[in-house]
Parts: sequence; structure tokens; C-alpha cells
Amino acid sequence: MRENKMTLEEAKGQLSKYRDLPFRPFQKEAVEYILDSEKKFIFLEAPTGSGKSLVAMVSGVAMGGVIYSIHSKLLQNQVVFDFPEARSLFGRSNYPCIEVPGFTCDECFHSKFIPCQSKKDCLYDIAKKVTLSSQLKILNHSYLLFESNYVGQFSKSDFNIIDEADNLEGTLIDFVTLTFTAYSLGRLGIGAYAKKLRQTSKDPEGLLNEWQCFASTAKIRAQSIIGKLTQESNNAVDLFGEVSDKAQKALKERTRVQRLLNKIQLFQDNVDETWVLDADQEDRFIFRPLWLNEALAAQFLWNHAKKWCLMSATFLPFHLECRRLGIPIEDAEYKCLPSTFPIENRRVNIWPAANLVYKEMAIEVPKLIYKVKKILSIHPNERGIIHGVSYRLSQEVYDRVNDKRLLIHGSSNRQEVIDEFLESKENAVIISPSLERGISLDYDKARFVIVLKMPWLNLKDKIVSRRVYSSKFGNEWFMATAMMTVLQMCGRACRDVDDTAISYILDEQFKKALLKRPTFLPEWFRAAIEFE
Repeated sequence: MRENKMTLEEAKGQLSKYRDLPFRPFQKEAVEYILDSEKKFIFLEAPTGSGKSLVAMVSGVAMGGVIYSIHSKLLQNQVVFDFPEARSLFGRSNYPCIEVPGFTCDECFHSKFIPCQSKKDCLYDIAKKVTLSSQLKILNHSYLLFESNYVGQFSKSDFNIIDEADNLEGTLIDFVTLTFTAYSLGRLGIGAYAKKLRQTSKDPEGLLNEWQCFASTAKIRAQSIIGKLTQESNNAVDLFGEVSDKAQKALKERTRVQRLLNKIQLFQDNVDETWVLDADQEDRFIFRPLWLNEALAAQFLWNHAKKWCLMSATFLPFHLECRRLGIPIEDAEYKCLPSTFPIENRRVNIWPAANLVYKEMAIEVPKLIYKVKKILSIHPNERGIIHGVSYRLSQEVYDRVNDKRLLIHGSSNRQEVIDEFLESKENAVIISPSLERGISLDYDKARFVIVLKMPWLNLKDKIVSRRVYSSKFGNEWFMATAMMTVLQMCGRACRDVDDTAISYILDEQFKKALLKRPTFLPEWFRAAIEFE
């Protein structure tokens, strides 16, 4: 709970761009919920239009300070623009070295043996000092994890907020995942060993022993390479501290190998029978946990702050989020804010035109085409987006609908086609397999949304299949993830309280999932649903 009694208006008054603006509906309620909760973990689901960032900043001021972590560096810049009082910090590789052209601060050679003449003017060190002294610290998830676990200056804070927390599981798992590329296997001379490991024992104990032996071999060879590179770089720095081209090359390579060595050590300290070896890719050899457990999540993230608020526009059901993020459910609570957008402005039509299961696609897709043509005829003068889910289905619908309004992209021209669509003044309709996130089609940019198919995760993926077929929880996660993605697809349009857009969901599979697990979607979204 908060220790001071600063009012919410007083806290907002410290934010220059918002001090004279009123709170939006439910923002005060959200801030009070965060401040008054006695739980360590607070989930806040705040739909588009809720003003999550202001909720976070006011909470941070009222708590006496906050580390506000966001998924991407682009959004960090946006937050600092909206809140000039905040200070943002990125990883070392985002700051150029002022001593050695072509180097970043991630490749710093400064040590007591080779002191950097420009250390006091280091751009990264200066930015870090400024951010550490700020009440409102803006980081990204990857940097927060690295800094908390390897340096520690942003660890042990009183209050942290994780925004876009629905993406957090992937970031956490990436942090502990050990990946060997084809280059690193060759550099360490363990390519043949890796091939042999693909056929290791199925016995869990024998498997773990094989993995640990492999990691020990990789570790000792990485340590040897680092020692050699360190010697090379030391010998290539002259008496005046000038770094030769040879030293620069050695220092860059040492940074890469050291990063791999850190991951090997982390793997050896934490691997158990719940981990998975994904060796199906020719150029990748990957060890990762199937799920995060409470011990792993606590060690690398949750132990680094006293109180956490996890925010997102969309979450999986509360029990699923706690389980996949390694959070004890008894230490957490959850609140979903209502949508501030009128229901009549954001209708979601369930029009089950086709049952799009793999074995029936040839029969069902023509039914889908008929319904897409009908919807386009309903909106002849309006722009829209069609979520195709896969490149194959997107292309088939594009070809068979055969409407000059349609724009489609492949993997190589994605941004080009998106820009063409956004700049067009005509009644264009973009069809894409990959625009469920990261695009805002407000007002006339899109007045309708079509979801062609339930966006199931790929069961041919080793991790997905292991999750789904290993437990009831995995089955629930699989269904809830697809349903949440549909919600995100519908949310690309109708982006403000006075905006309007209508969504159409055409796959029978979504209707079946909704009727089976209606509470996997929030009430504010269900309230807008109408059935054909």
C-alpha cells in the first residue's frame, strides 16, 4: 500500500501535459485499485481508450517512484514524449562509443588494465545516471531483465509496472533460453557433438546428464576463446590507449562469446526435466523451458521489486496468466476496466460462414469467399482490413474475391503495402496474415474488420504441441490464446470513444470456442457480440 497520502489530483498535477486535463472515466478507479492493493501482483486489464499510461504515471508519482517497463523501444520514446518528466534508458548497444568509432557501449573495453580516456563522458553512463535519479524510470522488458540480473542498479525497487504484460512470457523465456547458432557451434567446435545430441536418451535423467555434459564442453571452450581474445585485444592497445583494428575485432568477438557464456551458465544452473531441446532447425540448436515455473520467474524477475502491476489491453484468463508467468495466484489480484467505447460503435458480428479445419478447407473456403464478397458489398465506400491468418489463405481469398479494392502483401513487401494502404484515400481493403498487433486504423482508415479464420497456433511447432498435449492447462492456453488474438484483430479499428467500426468473424471454430469458454473473453467484448 502507499505510504503517503498524496491525492490523485496532486499526483497528476506533477505531470505537465496532464495537470489541467480531467481524468477519463475509470482512470481514478484504476489508480486507487493499484495503490490500495495489498497484493504483490496486481493485474489491470485496460481496453483501448482507457489511458493506461496516465494510470501508470499517476500511480508512480503517488507511490514515490516507479520503474515503468514497456515491450518496445519505440513505445519508450512515446511515453517520454507524453510525460517529459520521465527519463528513458536503453541497452548499451543503443549508445555509440565516443572513444572508438564503429563501437557501441556494449563493446566497451574499459578496465583497470585498459582505462578508457573518455569514460567520464560515456553516453550510456550519463543516460543511466540521469534515469536512476529520476522518479519515473522508463525501461524495456529485455533491458530490465538484463540489468536486474547482471548489474543490479534497477533491482530491489519498491514499485514496478509492466505494460503490455501479455507479451511478458515470451520475453522471460527468451531471457533464459540458450541458443546455439550454426556459427557459434562451429566457433566452439561442437557441431558434431550437437548432431549426436539430437539422438540422446529419452530417459529424463540420462537426457539431463547429456545436456549438462554438452553445456560443460561448450562452457570450457567459450572460456578458452575469451581468454585468447582478451590477450589479443590487450596486446593490440598501444601505450597511448589507442585501439587498433585488430583489437577492435577481438573486443567485438569477445563480447559475443561472453554473452553466450552467460547463457550457458544460466542454463546449467536452472535446467531440469521440464526443459525442451528444439533441434529441428538446421541453423539453430535451442534449449528452453516448456513453461516458466515460480522459482525461475521469481529468480529472474519477481524478486527484483516489492510490488508489481501488470497492465495490458488484453489478458488471458487470470488463472492462465498467473500460471504462465510463474506467479502464485494467492499473491495476485485482477481487475478489468469497462470499455469507454459505446457498444453500438464497436459491434462484433459472428457470421459462421465456414468451418475452417485443415481437412475441410477445400470444401469450406468457397463458402468463405461468398461471405467476404457480401461484406464488401455492404461497405462499398469504406475502407477495411481482412485478417487472413496465413499467407496461403490470404492469397486464396485475394485471388478468388478478385476485387480491385483489395491490397495484399507478402513477407518481402509488407511495410510497402501497409504504407500504400494508409496513404490511400480510396475505399481500399488490406488483407494480411500478420496485422493483429501494431497498427491503429482509427476513424476512416478502417470502418470494418473481417476475421477469416480462428488464429490457432501451429501444432507442428514442437513447443506448441508439447504444451497442448501435455496438460489440461496447455489445452486451455491454446484456446485462450487464439480467442485473445481474435479480440486483438477486431481492435485494430474503432480506436477512440467517438470512432465507429464493425467486425465480422467468419469461422465456425470461433463460435464453438466462444460457446464452450465464453469467460475466456472479457465482458466488455462479449457485450458487443451479435450472432447471425
